[in-house]
Amino acid sequence: KKNEPEAAPIENENALATPAPTKKSVPSESLTNPCPAFSELDAKEEDFKKDLESRKSLLVTNPSLPGLVRFVVDYARDSRLHLSYSLEDMADFVAGLGACRLSILQGMSGTGKTSLPKIFTEAIDGDCDLIEVESSWKDKNELLGYYNEFSEKYTPKKFTQALYKAALNPEITTFIVLDEMNLSRIEYYFSDFLSLMENEESQRSIKLLNVAISNQGTPYKALKEGEILKVPANIFFIGTANRDESTFVISDKVYDRAHTMDFNKRAPKVRDFQEPMAPSFYPYEVLASLFLNAKKNGRFDAENNLLIQQSETLLAPYNLSFGNRILKQMEDYVVLYEACFPERNVENEAVERILLSKVVSKLETKTIEDKEALADSFREIRLEKCADFIDKLNED
Repeated sequence: KKNEPEAAPIENENALATPAPTKKSVPSESLTNPCPAFSELDAKEEDFKKDLESRKSLLVTNPSLPGLVRFVVDYARDSRLHLSYSLEDMADFVAGLGACRLSILQGMSGTGKTSLPKIFTEAIDGDCDLIEVESSWKDKNELLGYYNEFSEKYTPKKFTQALYKAALNPEITTFIVLDEMNLSRIEYYFSDFLSLMENEESQRSIKLLNVAISNQGTPYKALKEGEILKVPANIFFIGTANRDESTFVISDKVYDRAHTMDFNKRAPKVRDFQEPMAPSFYPYEVLASLFLNAKKNGRFDAENNLLIQQSETLLAPYNLSFGNRILKQMEDYVVLYEACFPERNVENEAVERILLSKVVSKLETKTIEDKEALADSFREIRLEKCADFIDKLNED
């Protein structure tokens, strides 16, 4: 047919074939540097050194626990927020830090639970990292991050980056605050760390990945074997907890491993304050040595203390007692609290605070047939705070 154009010659008989699918390439950056967040922190080593030297210009002189308590109370009062804390409540917080690595600040919303760790670390020129807990958290990966096997990239969460940074700055006291920690069940996402705190400081580490990673063959500075992150000694975990219908009940497993402070009323307004004070740098080793010396010099024997024995007798019908872990926490707490007030005899005051926090508070979950009689029994042994707590049980 004359009008039909001739077919164009095919130069390559495979040109019309469907191209074979190609394997999706992995970005070269993720192969050479699977965790940019860690390498960015590693790259700040010189900045961290300069920052430390700057803090040392404000280094505390003649550090002591009474001095620390008084200084933070004054610093908070004169700060831009004019926060009000009593010496006793600040000593409670400090003694709790020395007795446990986890502190729980619980109570009504808006009573200053989050403000306390923030202003404390500001006063001592430490670091405070706030981690907002979400109700959807179900496991530890919500805290630590995820490894993508396809891209071979690890994305650490804010919590892990705070741990990593603290490991690179061992001289700086660091608080990691889990804000509203009981929005999800704490055992779901924090159970590994509850177990870790049972170990000696040198044995506290968490495995982040099942494969070793490095930055183009160079190890990440704070990782061991490319997959294990040591939980550094300068870390303290602080949890804030609201107690309402939107949150989960905190289990005994968590309470037994923590020091608890209750915030059940609004702090009085500060009316007498001065110009803001400069921070005073308390390196972690200084803080740790204050705690250690107080424990070494303390003479409190919890097992043979009369108030504790009498309380155990009163609580025996409710199956409330405690093991060696809590007994050790009690001893550490009491000697630390006493060390904050060397000019006063505060042993009974300290015993009552720790008894209420660790043992008597568990009456919330018990049925008490004669609440008034039990409260009167505690008043007879002069534990007024415990008696007042019992009086208010089940008021709702």
